[in-house]
Amino acid sequence: MKNNDQRSSLFWFAVGLAVAAASGKYGLGTPSAPGPGFLPFLTGLVMMGLAALVFFQQAGGRVKNGLTDLWSTKGWTAVVMVMGALVLYTLLLRTLGFLLDTFWLLAFLLRVMEPRSWGKTLIGAALASGGSYIIFQVWLQAQLPAGFLGF
Repeated sequence: MKNNDQRSSLFWFAVGLAVAAASGKYGLGTPSAPGPGFLPFLTGLVMMGLAALVFFQQAGGRVKNGLTDLWSTKGWTAVVMVMGALVLYTLLLRTLGFLLDTFWLLAFLLRVMEPRSWGKTLIGAALASGGSYIIFQVWLQAQLPAGFLGF
């Protein structure tokens, strides 16, 4: 083992394996009618996949430990900005509606938290918020707040 990331990834791989194995006793069902064990099984597989990804990235030496000081100014500034944006998102959700409110939140997060060009920011926010709207409002027919523009 090269480092703690590899050790922890082995632990999470084992947890994912245990979750996937234990979910079998609840019944996985079929693709058209999933059983109660389907989601835990899928969760276990995702955990195993992510743990394997971290393990092999660390083994290959492609990822450097980017540890930062928890008490650094930049870390706390980012936390406060995200929390403020989420509070504002919640307060404006009924007024602006899901689509517009989600768009500005994602644009803020993409532009301020991880600086990107305006083009990438706006395209990413539009694709993510539009995709979410299509999935939840159109496909799943969830009742999302419409806002003052009617969508």
